Amino acid sequence: MTPPSPPPVKAVIVRTLDEALAALDAAREAGVAVTLLSPPGAAGTMGAGFWQALIEAAAEERPDARFTALLDCGPWPGFAMAALRQGVKGLVFTGDAQTLMRLRGIAEASGATILDRAPAALDPAALDPDASRNQPAALRVWLAGERRDG
Repeated sequence: MTPPSPPPVKAVIVRTLDEALAALDAAREAGVAVTLLSPPGAAGTMGAGFWQALIEAAAEERPDARFTALLDCGPWPGFAMAALRQGVKGLVFTGDAQTLMRLRGIAEASGATILDRAPAALDPAALDPDASRNQPAALRVWLAGERRDG
């Protein structure tokens, strides 16, 4: 079994529905798809139920949005199993390879995908104060691939 590759689209870390909608709007304006990524280990803090509700609400608010979603379960297989039971279709699991393979077997049966690492992502909460004042533009720049280092 060949492990899935990280998504080819840019990712944005989201914690709230407002952040998710801002990312979806910026992706639409940039003409690209986006991956909504939870913060690291969020399966243990936010929980799978909250994440699933957030993603469903975002999809309902923006029915034409092109996006995937990934819940970061860290190295904890119990959180990954709970997320699969909740119906989460995209997970990140950073635990050992043997457990990852077992989880992928379980996930495959439900049409879910488990990555072994999170994709590179913009975290809007980590933007400096000047950038955060213009968050929509910062999101568009990141998603369009025009991000300047520095």
